[in-house]
Amino acid sequence: MEGQVWRIVEELLSEVENRPPRCRYGDREILRVSLWAMLHDRPISWACQVENGLTPGQGNRLPDDSTVSRRWKRIDLRGQARRLHERGVLRLRETSRFGIVDGRPLPVGGCSKDPDARPGRSAGGMGKGYKMHTLVSPRHAILDYEIRPMNEAESKVALDLVPRIPQAVTRILADGNYDSMKLHCRLQETRKKPYTPIRHGRVGRRRQPRRLQLLRLAQRPIGRRLTTLRDEAERAFGQESNVAFGFKGLPAWARRTGRVFRWMWGKNLLHNAWLLHRTHAA
Repeated sequence: MEGQVWRIVEELLSEVENRPPRCRYGDREILRVSLWAMLHDRPISWACQVENGLTPGQGNRLPDDSTVSRRWKRIDLRGQARRLHERGVLRLRETSRFGIVDGRPLPVGGCSKDPDARPGRSAGGMGKGYKMHTLVSPRHAILDYEIRPMNEAESKVALDLVPRIPQAVTRILADGNYDSMKLHCRLQETRKKPYTPIRHGRVGRRRQPRRLQLLRLAQRPIGRRLTTLRDEAERAFGQESNVAFGFKGLPAWARRTGRVFRWMWGKNLLHNAWLLHRTHAA
């Protein structure tokens, strides 16, 4: 399966064209080496060695791991990585108007010296590390995401996701952690309707028409169906972990926010490529 997924990744990479001034390697080579390491759950230094299976691109030589790490600090390369993810999403041809927002904890060890990792709410209790705030389609595609320390509130981080929600997605499903008036208002400003449970089952003294409507909706059959659809985010996370090259937790070399973003970018892109492979094979 890894071979078929890698062929799809190579097709996506063929559209990456950029070589910054005074740089020996283009963005395509840097992203290619990074994804080869993530496909095999290995550090970048492993992928930079020819004997580990990756054929060199231009110049018949693979970049050094120090070159890859240095280039990932550039804003233009991170922008290329984002656009590469977006091209994968476009190829999936998602047509649903529903999007599901959910947070996935990315814990690190309690003794980790990572200064960016923070203690916060994790699955079933408290943890330390990061959280991936994710926009998922009902067919389990990772549409967009943000990586933040675990202590940042989900409703606050979701505000940064709102401008990047695809235009076709007009209904946003989320759990009670996203029941925030600020988030409700921001989504309505962009002509998108949020569907979240109401915290504690009450609206409060101020009249809030949208939240009152959601409170009534939760008691109807359509509200229960939306609650069931919201669970597809957890199934997407499960799928992303169940394949051989999927996400099995942050490895020891993925520390600090930049490296965690790089690792999850690769795993999300590989997950979407796997969905593309399943679509073509069906």
